[in-house]
Amino acid sequence: MKTKKDHVIWGNVETILTNKKWSLSDLARKMAISPQSLNSIKNSGIGVRSLNKLASALDVDEISLLQVSVPVIVSKPIPVISWVHAGSFADAVDSWPAGVSGITDPVQSYVKTGPNAFGLIIDGDSMLPRFMPGDIAIIDPAIRYDNGSPCVVWINGEVSLKLFYDSENEIRLVPTNNKYPETIIKKGAAVDFKVIGKVVDIRARLL
Repeated sequence: MKTKKDHVIWGNVETILTNKKWSLSDLARKMAISPQSLNSIKNSGIGVRSLNKLASALDVDEISLLQVSVPVIVSKPIPVISWVHAGSFADAVDSWPAGVSGITDPVQSYVKTGPNAFGLIIDGDSMLPRFMPGDIAIIDPAIRYDNGSPCVVWINGEVSLKLFYDSENEIRLVPTNNKYPETIIKKGAAVDFKVIGKVVDIRARLL
């Protein structure tokens, strides 16, 4: 049964969705649940776990969703570049790589990013269902990545998007689509490997 608190939370969620120009389907994908599951949460009441997932997906703290008013969220334009140019970021630390420019209009992101953040248009199905072809992944070379983080990586001159796992003896690069194999890099192997940056946001394609 929905309570007054639930109405406050969903009012805030809808305001944030409007600011982000997201649909409920976009929110469901960000939460890694089905639209039907999100609709069930919306209609039956919001528990602690659901509140946490909503806040994480919307990149706000839980208290903000419980407040009567929501702070204004300011978006930031992120340049969208080619996958070829993404390789230039393998050695970029303090400045935007020379010769790299956007291939389309910038995409708006509400996630806090560093000055070198960039977008890549997802091509292929190796990261389904989390990343859909045509979606734009926002990558920030300055953000720390951990095991399980989706990262853009450089392997012997090729750039790809995979989940990153680092263990004592090897690095595993894992696609989310189980039709594709993992890439395993043994520590000390003669492989030109670098993590270019972590995916910090995903902008769904407009159908």
